[in-house]
Amino acid sequence: MKKLSIAYFGTPYFSARFLEKILTDTTINRLIEVKLVVTQPDQPVGRKQTLSKTPVKVVAEKNNIAVIDDLKKLQVKSYKLKEMDFAFLFAYGGLIQKELLNLPKYGFLNTHPSLLPKYRGASPMVYPLIIGDTKTGVTLIKLDEEIDHGPIIAQEEMEITSHDRRPDLEVKLSDLAFEMFKKTTKELISTDFNRFKLIQQNHSGATFTRKLEKDDGFIPFSTLKKTLNKEPLTFNELPQIIKEYVSKYEVPYWRRPINNGIFESAKVVYNLYRGLFPWPGIWTKVIIKDQERRLKITDLTIHSSQLTIKSVQLEGKKEVNFKMINSAYRLL
Repeated sequence: MKKLSIAYFGTPYFSARFLEKILTDTTINRLIEVKLVVTQPDQPVGRKQTLSKTPVKVVAEKNNIAVIDDLKKLQVKSYKLKEMDFAFLFAYGGLIQKELLNLPKYGFLNTHPSLLPKYRGASPMVYPLIIGDTKTGVTLIKLDEEIDHGPIIAQEEMEITSHDRRPDLEVKLSDLAFEMFKKTTKELISTDFNRFKLIQQNHSGATFTRKLEKDDGFIPFSTLKKTLNKEPLTFNELPQIIKEYVSKYEVPYWRRPINNGIFESAKVVYNLYRGLFPWPGIWTKVIIKDQERRLKITDLTIHSSQLTIKSVQLEGKKEVNFKMINSAYRLL
């Protein structure tokens, strides 16, 4: 049986983990061969802004797979895509030009870690957590020229537990995506892509997420104090990233007429922490020795609607127990 040849498009850690599974799983190895990897260019990382390869590029090079880290280079070498049976995307982080979409024999397939058409765009594993959803999932689509817009090949749900943080979802959803990928690949070999039943998305129900920014994690210290005292928040006191989303889309819990615009503060802040962990994280500004300093909350727990700050990191300092820093500077 001839193996299917694929081009793999991906960038972050969890996409690299997915690629490693493809390369090491004995079942999938009999079915496909990854002949090309496309990823984002090397980026400055960390406090020293050291130029670093993407996690996907590291895996590809370790396995001696050809890598292209610039779409302009791919356009020049587009003949490489014509040699592929299909291209597969998982968190690539860029829009594929229309003229490239039909070059592989079966086109481009894209796995998106949300229940499309919900949470299209850059941060589909962040928003279910910050909004407080209890389920999410993975959708496999045939890629078209619009963002996460193509027809659905397969979709599966997954429960979100109350303690899942973003890295937990990244692992769980990438594992689910891999099982779906294996199943689809087997079907593709035994039948033909043209026989797949493609389901058009309900585009009127589409919602969009955006790329995270550092300021998305900011919580005014006055709001944080209210939260620790179990006082409710008004709509205007909600974190901007939540307020921005629920103002644009119909989200039942967040509709102000339902609860008079009053929200359980502990749940709001804890869910924001889960979704933004570890970067950008949630942070506030405090006054220490007459100077305003940035304070990042690095660990947070919730029990019976009571929020407890476990550890924090003052800018320029190491992570410490919150009780220690609160005792030293009398923040609360």
